[in-house]
Amino acid sequence: MKLLVLAGTEDGRGLADALKQRGHEILVSTLTAYGAELVQEHGLQVRSGAMDAESLTDLLKANSFAALVDATHPYAVQVKEMAKKVCTDLGLPYLRWERSALEVDDHPLIHWAEDIPAAVEIASKLGKNILLTTGSNGLPDWVSHPLLKDKFLYVRVLPTSQVLARCESLGFKPNQIVAAQGPFSQEWDEAMFKQLKIDVVVAKESGKVGGTHEKIQACLNLNLPLVLLKRPVPEMASDSQTLTQFIKHMEELI
Repeated sequence: MKLLVLAGTEDGRGLADALKQRGHEILVSTLTAYGAELVQEHGLQVRSGAMDAESLTDLLKANSFAALVDATHPYAVQVKEMAKKVCTDLGLPYLRWERSALEVDDHPLIHWAEDIPAAVEIASKLGKNILLTTGSNGLPDWVSHPLLKDKFLYVRVLPTSQVLARCESLGFKPNQIVAAQGPFSQEWDEAMFKQLKIDVVVAKESGKVGGTHEKIQACLNLNLPLVLLKRPVPEMASDSQTLTQFIKHMEELI
């Protein structure tokens, strides 16, 4: 069957590749051109660029897809809600694939936050040099918060011109920006945390393939506090399914 797969992460690309191997005709949609390049390395058909409800509707109508498979990042809530609504309006099956969550043991160095304001409040009490590894989209909420006016923020972001321009527009200097493509090893994280004299790290619970485990172990090894942003609760239980189970369920459903 012909499927549109929204994906930009490693596990999303793996799902698209697995669907292709099952004989399905796949078009992968990514946000960035770099993400599209990674998809093309798998020999998959791809388009890139942000879409709103209108452009997604046009794409789905023009290609007669049997279903939309949403394999975007667990924190891409707006994209997920938009895609779900478009599919509902078109009467098209919407299936959500979500990477497995990471089981994190309780530890006095690990602090959970429901959202960015809560993370700001926690991190501001834990140290002066704060490293944000949560992506660039939420940075305006960090730099504008009054609790952080006397803090020094570092960011680790993707090394693209668009992301770097966003960081610079928000007032980040070159010595505050670590531009690198992850995921990273525990050793890499430890070396960077020590080099920058980080007091507290902020991260998302990005699952087993997102590098979160390595960050946790690096922080614990260096006795550094870590603030983890809770992931949005999935409405469907795809995060408890294996890839094979998800594909089997999809093929039975459509």
